[in-house]
Amino acid sequence: MEKTEIKKILKFYKSIYPNSKLSELNIETVNSWYLMFEDYSYEQVQRAIIKFSKSNKYIPNLAEIISNIEVPEYTIELIEPYTVIVSFEDEEYGNFPFRFFNSQEAKKNIEKFKECSYDKESIKILHEEHVRKRNAGVLTYRGEAKARLEQKLQNQNRGKKYDKQSSFSW
Repeated sequence: MEKTEIKKILKFYKSIYPNSKLSELNIETVNSWYLMFEDYSYEQVQRAIIKFSKSNKYIPNLAEIISNIEVPEYTIELIEPYTVIVSFEDEEYGNFPFRFFNSQEAKKNIEKFKECSYDKESIKILHEEHVRKRNAGVLTYRGEAKARLEQKLQNQNRGKKYDKQSSFSW
């Protein structure tokens, strides 16, 4: 999360807890919240505050907010230039490589994975769709290439005349 998002989180926090003495204008508050939440996305922290406020009437401290943050069960790694690996600790699921055509697309999808907490089945489905889309052009090309080759062979066979040497008689 960026510091500008910390200010938005503090405004959001203040709107839910108007009696709180925290201010998004206080540099020390922004810095301390940034240190605590820099590894999380804006959406994760916001959902944690909402989750806490629905079940408690008291103002949460930082540790209580962090304990309510839902962290996905996977890690995300960018392998330059265009591959994103989503890894599960569970051996049944393992790794899901997502390969993109450019680095911007790879980085955009990393952000998508970080913002949303996908479950294992959702990642598996997303990976299958991704592979299907990525290979669609290759399969089409292969199909076209095969059709062109078959057409070429048919044209060659039509042009051949009867060859006496290749035939035999009984």
